[in-house]
Amino acid sequence: MRIPIHVSGATPAEAPVGAVRVGVPLPRGSVGSAERLVAVDESGRRLPTQGRALALWPDRTVKWALVDLAARLDDRDRQTMWLVERDEAASEEAVPSEPLQTVQTTRGIVVRSGAVEFELPTRAEALIASVRIGGVNLLSGEGVRIELKDPAGVLRTAKINRLAIEHAGPVRVDVVADGCFDGLPQCPLEFRARLAWVVGLPRVACEFRIRNPRPAQHVGGLWDLGDEGSWAIGDLSIRVAPGGPVEALEWCAEPRAEPRRIDPTAWCLYQDSSGGEHWDSPNHVDARGKPAVRFRGYEVRIDTPGTHEVVLRGERAQPTLAACSGERRVAVSVDDFWENFPKALRWSDGALEVGLFPSESAAPAELQGGEQKRHRFWIDFGASQTALAPYAPVHAWVEPSWVEASGAVHGLTVDLDAARESADYTDQIVEGPDSFVARREWIDEYGWRNFGDLYADHEAINHPGPEPFVSHYNNQYDFVLGAGVHALRTGDPRWWRLMQDAARHTVDIDIYHTHDDRPAFNGGLFWHSDHYLPAMTATHRTYSRYNATGADYGGGPGNEHNYASGLLLHHYVTGDPDSREAVIRLADWVLAMDDGERTLLGMVDPGPTGAASVTLEPDYHGPGRGPGNSISTLLDAYALTRNREYMAKAEELVQRCIHPADDIVARRLDEPERRWSYLVFLQVLGKYLDVKRELGEIDYCFQYARESLLHYTEWMLGNEVPYREVLHKVELPTETWSAHDIRKCHVLHLAACYDDRGLAAAFRERATFFYERCLGDLATFATRSLTRPLVILCVYGHLHAYYRRIAMEVGTGPGRWFHAYDFGAPRVFVAQRTRMSGVFRRRLETAWREGRRILKDRARRWRRRRGAAQ
Repeated sequence: MRIPIHVSGATPAEAPVGAVRVGVPLPRGSVGSAERLVAVDESGRRLPTQGRALALWPDRTVKWALVDLAARLDDRDRQTMWLVERDEAASEEAVPSEPLQTVQTTRGIVVRSGAVEFELPTRAEALIASVRIGGVNLLSGEGVRIELKDPAGVLRTAKINRLAIEHAGPVRVDVVADGCFDGLPQCPLEFRARLAWVVGLPRVACEFRIRNPRPAQHVGGLWDLGDEGSWAIGDLSIRVAPGGPVEALEWCAEPRAEPRRIDPTAWCLYQDSSGGEHWDSPNHVDARGKPAVRFRGYEVRIDTPGTHEVVLRGERAQPTLAACSGERRVAVSVDDFWENFPKALRWSDGALEVGLFPSESAAPAELQGGEQKRHRFWIDFGASQTALAPYAPVHAWVEPSWVEASGAVHGLTVDLDAARESADYTDQIVEGPDSFVARREWIDEYGWRNFGDLYADHEAINHPGPEPFVSHYNNQYDFVLGAGVHALRTGDPRWWRLMQDAARHTVDIDIYHTHDDRPAFNGGLFWHSDHYLPAMTATHRTYSRYNATGADYGGGPGNEHNYASGLLLHHYVTGDPDSREAVIRLADWVLAMDDGERTLLGMVDPGPTGAASVTLEPDYHGPGRGPGNSISTLLDAYALTRNREYMAKAEELVQRCIHPADDIVARRLDEPERRWSYLVFLQVLGKYLDVKRELGEIDYCFQYARESLLHYTEWMLGNEVPYREVLHKVELPTETWSAHDIRKCHVLHLAACYDDRGLAAAFRERATFFYERCLGDLATFATRSLTRPLVILCVYGHLHAYYRRIAMEVGTGPGRWFHAYDFGAPRVFVAQRTRMSGVFRRRLETAWREGRRILKDRARRWRRRRGAAQ
C-alpha cells in the first residue's frame, strides 16, 4: 500500500522542517491502526509521522486517519511523499529530529521541542509561564497572558480552569486550556486556547476561541445587534513579554515587504477595515446602524495612543512583529489578519501584543448571545538571523484517485466526463472574475463576523439602488460539503480554502452556542438572512427590527436549516475538533427540539413535539426538508460517535414521515411551492440506506425505508416533470427551481441502486433526463450564475457521473432485496401542541357537560325544597 500525499507551499530556507497535516481516507479492511502509517519521501526515507483514527469502518479498521508529518519542503509547485505501513518503510531518516516530549505534573504541562522547553501552568493567569533554551527563560515573569478589557477600560483577569493534553505524540502535541474572566459585574465570556507544537519547530501555534454562552433575548423573534444577551469587548489581546532587554523591533506589514528594524518604542499596526474597494460597505455597522469602520486598510503607528505618528499606510496587512534580544527573537503573527479585521499587533509596556479585538477600533466588539469567534496566531522563538516572514501553512492533499478508490467518501468520483456540463458550470465558483472569492468584494464580506460566509446575491436580484445590498448565505444547502468534495476530487487549493473558511464561519457565527434558551433553539443553526431584504443589524441572525412588518415577523434557528455533513467532512480532512463538536451539537439539538418532556406541555404529554419533523406548515409531518435535514444530521453524529440513540431517532423520524403505502396523491407533491422539498427527504432516505448497508443491517427499518423510497420514485416516473414546466405554480419563478431538478436526478439514481421491481433501467433513464433538463433549463436564465443555484449544483451535480460509473457494478432486479415484513397501514403523526389542544378541548367539553348537569341537578333540588316548604 502506497498512498500519495502531495504538498505545495515552501518553507523558508532557514526553517528546519515544514509541518504537514492531512486527513487520509482508507479502504475497508486495509489498516487496523493509524499508528502503523509512516510517511516516506521521494527517496524512500522515513519522515517523522504521527497518525490517529478519526473514523472506523464497521469491521473496526480505519476509515479516516489524521496524519501529521514533518518534511523539508522546497520551492517546487508540488512535492510528493507516500504513506506506507511501518514495516514497508526504510530505516533511513530523511529529517533527523528529536521527538516531542510531553510531561504532565502537579504544576502543569511541560512540552519539549528539541532544545526549547515550554511550561504551561495549571490554574494560573498565564497561558505559558516560561520558554527555556539552555536553561535561559525567553519570557519575563509575566509570560504569555490573556487580557480582556471592558469598554470602560477595566481589566478582567483571565483564569485557566482546565489544562489538558488533548493529543500527544512524537510529531505533534495539542494542549487545551479552558477558562473564564474575573471581575464585577460578572463577565459571562468563556475562552478556550488550543496550543499546538510540531517537531523541529521552536514555535507554538494557538487557536483562541472566545464564546458568549448567554442566550440572546430576541424579543419578538428579532436577532439584532444590541440585544441584551450581547457582551461588549473593549479590548481582547494576547500579551507576550520577552525576558531580558529588547534591543530592537523588527516588523513587516505584508508578506513580500522588506522587514524594517526600529528601536523599541510604542508601536502598533492596526487594520481598521478590509482595505478593499467597498471597505465602508453597510455590511459593517454597529447596533445603531452606524459605520463601524473609519478608514481604508491599515496604519502603522509609533508613540503613545492619541499622539501617534502614522509612518505607513496600506490596504491589506499580513504582518509579523518581533522583539530582538541578542541572538534570540520572539515573533508573533495572526492568520487571516486583514480578512478578520479589526486586528492589531503592538509593542506596548515591554510586551508584544496580539490584538484580537483591539481597542483601536471605532467601537467595542459586540459578541452576541450564543456567538463565538476563533482566532489563530503563533509565537516563534527563533534565532534573530533567520528571515522574518509570516507563517504560511502548506497545502497538503491526498491523491484524488486514491480518495475515490478508498470508498470512504460516498458519491465522489474524479472523472466527471459523464457530468461535464455540471463540472463546467460549478467551476465558476473558483474561476473567473465572479468567483466566490471575488464576490466577497461586492459587499465586503470581511471582518471577524463575516469572513468565510458567502454573499447571498440571489436576494439582491431586484435591488434598485447603487449601494451594496447586504445578505448572508449561512451555509444554505451545505456549501461546506460541496466545496469539500470538490477539494478532495481535485486537490485544488481554491476549493480547500473555500471549504475551510466556510466551515469555520458556520461553526463560530451561524450556530447558537448556548444551553439557556428554549430547546428548539439551543445549539441550532440560524437561517440565512431574510428573503429580499437587507440584513441591516441582524448580522446572520435571520430577522432584523428594521424589516419587521408585524407580530408574525421573527426567526431564529430552525429544523429546516440544519446542515452538518460538510462539517463532518471538514473534521475528517482537517481534524478540526470544533467541527466535530458542532456535528454532535446539531444532532443533540434535533433530539432536544423533539423531546416533549422539555416543554411545559410535557407535564401532561411527554411525547414528541414534532419540531424535528415539521416542514413549512405546523401540522405537516410528511416527507420534507425539515425531517430530512434532521435525519441527515443524526446520521452524521452517529458516524462520529456510534451512539445508537442518534440512529434510533433517525429511524423514528423516517417511520413518522413516510410509509411504503402512503397515498401520494393526498400528499399533493405536484404543488412545488408547498411540497418541493419532499425530494430532500428522499435524498436523505437514500443516505440512510447507504449507512445501513455499510453497517450490514438489512433489517426491518432498512426494508421499510427502501420500500418507501421505491414507492415514491415509482410515482415520480409517471408524474414528476421539470420545474421549468410548472413555474406558473410558484410565487417566485427563479432559476433556483431548475437547479433543484438535480435532486430528482439524484433520487432516481438512488432508487435504481435499491430497486427490486425491474425498474432500475427506467429510473436511470429518467435520472439522465432530469440531469440534462436541469443544466439546459438553467442556461435559459440570465441569473443562472447566482450563488444559490451554483451551490445546489456544487453539492449534487457531480453525483450523476458517480452513479453512471457504478451503474454496471450494482446488481439490481427482482428478489435482490427480498423480505417478508408487513409494514401495516400508514398512521398520521400528531404533534404535541395539536395533541394537547385536542385533550384540552375534550376536557373542556366534558367539564361543560358535567357543569351543566350539576347546575340542572341543583336547580331541581332547589325547586323541590321550595315546593315542600310551601
